[in-house]
Amino acid sequence: MVATLAILGTAFCLLIPMGAGWDEETHLVRVWDLAHLRLIPNEATRHELPYPAIFWNLSYRRQLLVRPVDPGFWSAYGEARIDSQGYLYAGATTRSFYSPPTLMPYALVMRYAGLKYDLPALVVFYASRLAGLAAYALLAWLAVRLTPFGKWTMAVLALTPTAVFQAATIGADPVSTGLAMVFVAGCLAMAARPSLGWREGLWIVVLAAGLFWAKGNVAVVAILPFLLVTPSRFRVRGGYPLLALAVALVGVVEVGLWTWLAYSEILPFGQDPSTTSQAASIATAPLDFIRLLVSDLWAHGATYVQQWIGEYGYGYGSVPLLSHLAFAAGLLAAILADRATGPVPRRTRYALALTFLASAAGTFLALYVAATPAGAEQIEGIQGRYFTPLAPLLGLAVVASLRVRQAGRAPAFSTASIAASLVGFGVGLQLSYHVACGTAHFAPGLCYLPVYKNWAPNERFTLPLAPQEMLTQEMVVECSGLSEIRVWVDGSGLPAEGRTRVVFRDPATDRDLAQRTVANRDLPDGGWLALPFEPEWHSLGKLYLLSMRSEDAAGGARIALTLGEESPEIQLRGNPAYEGADAVFRYGCAEGLARFFPPLRLPIDPGD
Repeated sequence: MVATLAILGTAFCLLIPMGAGWDEETHLVRVWDLAHLRLIPNEATRHELPYPAIFWNLSYRRQLLVRPVDPGFWSAYGEARIDSQGYLYAGATTRSFYSPPTLMPYALVMRYAGLKYDLPALVVFYASRLAGLAAYALLAWLAVRLTPFGKWTMAVLALTPTAVFQAATIGADPVSTGLAMVFVAGCLAMAARPSLGWREGLWIVVLAAGLFWAKGNVAVVAILPFLLVTPSRFRVRGGYPLLALAVALVGVVEVGLWTWLAYSEILPFGQDPSTTSQAASIATAPLDFIRLLVSDLWAHGATYVQQWIGEYGYGYGSVPLLSHLAFAAGLLAAILADRATGPVPRRTRYALALTFLASAAGTFLALYVAATPAGAEQIEGIQGRYFTPLAPLLGLAVVASLRVRQAGRAPAFSTASIAASLVGFGVGLQLSYHVACGTAHFAPGLCYLPVYKNWAPNERFTLPLAPQEMLTQEMVVECSGLSEIRVWVDGSGLPAEGRTRVVFRDPATDRDLAQRTVANRDLPDGGWLALPFEPEWHSLGKLYLLSMRSEDAAGGARIALTLGEESPEIQLRGNPAYEGADAVFRYGCAEGLARFFPPLRLPIDPGD
C-alpha cells in the first residue's frame, strides 16, 4: 500500500494541474496564512498578509473555459519565485475553516521551503502536495497495522482512486481521512483485548483527540468504542462512564472551541434564518427528513458510490469505467481474503455497521441543515467523496459478517485489480487534464467543447429575438471531426406560432454546414437545441459562425448568455446590449472512439 501511494500517488501529484483538486485554491490560501502562524481563517486581511499572485494566476480554476494544461507550463514557470508576479492585497480570502492540524504538512513545507529558503513557487507547491501524500500514507499504514482484522480491506479502502486523488492534492481531506481510519483501527485493537484498564482508556482518548481534529462529518465516529465494548469489560470501576465523559470533554474542547474561534465572526449562531428553519423542521417533522433522505439515496445513491470510488476534482474529465470495475473487484477480493483469517465477534460487526449508519446520516443531516434550502426536493451539497473516511466502517462490518473459509488467490487478485484501477484512473487523469478531447479515447460519444468553469446556462438570457433580429456567435474550434453544434435556448412563455432559425456556417468556404428552423412551441424550456451534420475532419483551429434569428413577426427564442466574456478571441455580434457576453454553446467533435464508432443520432425532420 505504501509503495503504491509512493509511486502512483507521486505521479498523481505531478499530473494533477495546480489548483485542480477540490477547493485546492482556498486551501492553499489557508496554508499560506498558517505558514505565517495565522491560525484563525481570514484573521489577517490581505493588506496585512498579501498573497502571492503566482499561486492565484497559475491555478487551473482561473480559466473561464477549462482547457488542457499548456505543455510548456513547467518551462515557462519552473524557475519563478513566489514573489515573481507580485502579491494580492485584496480578495483571496479562504473558505477553508478546518482545524490547523489537517493542513499542517503543507504549512510546514510552505514555511520552510517557501518562506525560509525561497525555493521556486512550483517546487514549493508540489513539495507541499508530496508532504500531504506522505502524511496520508503514514496514517493509512498505521491504520492497517493497528486493525486486528480486515487488513487487506483497510489497505484497499485507503487506495480508493478518489482518496488517492485527494491525497495527491492540497486539502483537509487526506489527514482527516487518515485520522478517521486510525481511530477505527485503534478502537478495534483496544476492543480486541480481554479487558480494558487505564492504559487502554487513555489510548482511546488520544485517538478521539486525533479524530476531533478531522473534518466535522467524521465526529460521529467517536461513538464506535462505546458500541464495541460493554461496561463490564473495564477493569476500573466506573471506567465506561469515565471514558465517555473524557471523550465528550475532548470533543467539546476541540470541536466547540475551534468552531467558536473559526466561525463565530461569519456564522453568528442562531441568526441564520435558513439554518434555524431547517433545524426546526427536523425537530417538528422528522419523518419528512427521513423520506427526503430515502428519496435522495434512491435517486443519487449510485452516483455517490461512483464518486466515492473514482472522480476527478470538480468533475472535470471522465474516469474510465475500467477503474471503477477493477476497484470493485479488488475490494471484493480483499474482503474475501480477510474473512478467511478467523471469526469476528457479533458485537463488533453491529458496532461497525451502526457507527457507519449514524455517521452517514450525520453527514446528510449536516448538509440538510447548512446547505439545503427549505422546501427543497433533495439534499444539496452531498458528494461521494464525503464517505471516504466512513468507508472502513462499512467494509470491516462486511468482513465481520461473511462466512468464507477459503480465500484462494484473493490477495493476489485484489492487488492486481487495485493496481489496474489506479493505473486506469491515472491514464484517465492524464487524458482529461492534458489532452484536448482526451476522454474521447475511452468514453463513447462525441467530445463536447467548450467546458465552462462557471456552468450557469439558466442564469441569463437574451430578450426574445425580435422580428428579423439576428445574433451571430463566433467560435474557434479546438478539435477535429466537428459534427454537431448546440446552443442553449429557452422557449417558455413565447408565442407558439413564432419560429427561430439557426444556421451554422463555415465562412472560409462560404458553406452552411447545418441549418434548422424550429417553432417556438418545439423549443426546450432551458435546454440544448442541437444541429448535427457530416464531420468536418479539418476543423481544428478554424473559425465558424453560429447565427440565430427570428423568422416572423411573432418573435423567436431567448438565447442563453454567459455571465461574462468567457473567451476574449471570439464575440457575440448583433446587439450591443449583450456586449461582454457570449452565447452558451457547445460543439461536438468525433474524436477518439467516435472517429471509428460514430454515435447514433436521431435524424432532423427534413421539414425543419
